[in-house]
Amino acid sequence: MHLDSEVIVDLLEGRTETSRIPALNAHIEQCSSCCVQLEQWRRMFSLLARTHLTGAPHEVLRNAGAIFQPDLATQPTMRQIIASLVFDSFAQPAFAGARGGADARQMVLRAENFDIHVKIFGDPRERQMIGQILARGEGALLDGAWLRLLQNDECVGMTAIDQFGGFLVDDVPQGSLSLQIVLPHLTLLGALDIT
Repeated sequence: MHLDSEVIVDLLEGRTETSRIPALNAHIEQCSSCCVQLEQWRRMFSLLARTHLTGAPHEVLRNAGAIFQPDLATQPTMRQIIASLVFDSFAQPAFAGARGGADARQMVLRAENFDIHVKIFGDPRERQMIGQILARGEGALLDGAWLRLLQNDECVGMTAIDQFGGFLVDDVPQGSLSLQIVLPHLTLLGALDIT
């Protein structure tokens, strides 16, 4: 029996249980096929870890990001609506845990014919935000909608909104944030304070 790639990669990256390492090393010493595969993975990791490989300059990254950002100067003006915070589980501790785990923060924002339900949870270093935008009236289409999360007027997260109004943003930073939901006919704006 040969070792699969996942086992070899875990071994090279130090994720293998200590008790399994001697048996794996013994197998690799006796199996020429696994030994070759281990050396191929080791070579690939060394090529990826070379010091001459650096990140792209900040200006290049900014220009690449601008390709995917709408140029508001060239777009027709779109109506913008400010969403109001109508529920915050941290501000109303009596309801903590009523809409999910007590460690997660639940918020609801309301703007015209839309409710925006937001749940923020996870470790502060890997905080996630999931939610759903719900149309209360007829004719409020969500096709082609997307969400931007802004901090200090810089985009810190962007995602498409699915056909059910759902969205997910990873790595949500702490602090004052702006939620911007762009619909085909209008933009919804809401403020979030993540502490």
